[in-house]
Amino acid sequence: MKILVTYKSKTGFTKKYAEWIAEELSCDIKDVKNVSYKDVVGYDLVIHGGWIFGGVISGYNRIISYNPKQLIVFGVGYTPKTKVNLKKMAEENKLGDTPLYYFEGGTNPSKMGFVGRKIVEMVTKEKVTHKDNTDKKAIDELIKKVKESDHAKTKR
Repeated sequence: MKILVTYKSKTGFTKKYAEWIAEELSCDIKDVKNVSYKDVVGYDLVIHGGWIFGGVISGYNRIISYNPKQLIVFGVGYTPKTKVNLKKMAEENKLGDTPLYYFEGGTNPSKMGFVGRKIVEMVTKEKVTHKDNTDKKAIDELIKKVKESDHAKTKR
């Protein structure tokens, strides 16, 4: 199975997860701003990750407009995973049956911009400092799903 990982990252956390996934699956990876329709149609599976703002997964609309054969989506945000409602996020992004994963990122004030920092400060009631809550183990379930799916296809 030919796989492409695409991502849209603002603070670097989504890119880190995308790189880990691409490494584990030994597949191609591209920043969504460099992805075209021709790229997407050449792959059996696209795994797209984007940072989350207001429940919206960045870059998803661009990828879905290219009509990938199969799609898996992951969102990365500051909110702890235990407080995230995946069902609501899937509905807000109109994912339908597309598998969705959530990974915890962090904050990187130097890349967030003034407005982004102020919004996080209003929500958390704390000054934004650099926090990296990424965890490579978080991708394990997604990797397992892809490998099981690929194994099932090769057995036919």
